[in-house]
Amino acid sequence: MITLELNKIYNGDCIQGLKRLPDNSVDIVVTSPPYNINLNKYEKYKDNLSDEEYYLFIKECLNELLRVTKYYVFFNFQILKDNRNVFYKIMCEFNKYLKTEFIWAKTNPVNISNNGNICRGFEYIMCYSKSDNEDMIFKRGNYNMRNYVSNTLIKPVNSSNKYNEIHSAIFPLWLPRYFIQYFTEENDIVLDPFMGSGTTAVACKQLNRNFIGFELSKEYCDIANERLKQSNIKEWF
Repeated sequence: MITLELNKIYNGDCIQGLKRLPDNSVDIVVTSPPYNINLNKYEKYKDNLSDEEYYLFIKECLNELLRVTKYYVFFNFQILKDNRNVFYKIMCEFNKYLKTEFIWAKTNPVNISNNGNICRGFEYIMCYSKSDNEDMIFKRGNYNMRNYVSNTLIKPVNSSNKYNEIHSAIFPLWLPRYFIQYFTEENDIVLDPFMGSGTTAVACKQLNRNFIGFELSKEYCDIANERLKQSNIKEWF
């Protein structure tokens, strides 16, 4: 049984929050961890950890996510100069749980560093699962009329989203919707331990799924809860 209330975003540390969840208590995870490039300012978290600190944090988080998740963990990240060592190490260490990689190829990439480096035009969305089933199984529902799911997503970033002014690495709404609609059914439970401004929760509400979220920043948590109160939320497609 879930010991936390469904359809709620908890303001607090995600590792501590995850430890309150029983094994196999959520259906899937859709999330993206901090980049570790000092992009977002948190009162209680330093977004420029050493490689060792960041590695231990990501490792503990992924282990907890695999423990609490029945099916799949969709883990989105961008490899950058200041985090590449950690993510390549994590990719090797968690290879036994890897089902497939999704590639988000951006139609309008933005150079985060803004200093003449090569612009990063793609991100990884790694699909992890502790299941021994070698094939990925997606659930057929009202939003899935195909017999396959592409692992290449050619989509834009959220450059015009008004919430970008508040959160500099906001999920585009299509991203959590893509995985939620193909890999869950109505009333399933979706977890996002890095909820940010609440995009995963918005997607769940639109698609009639339950959610649980954690967010360290009270400011972001308040913004997310305000978004969820909007009466026209199901009209955002």
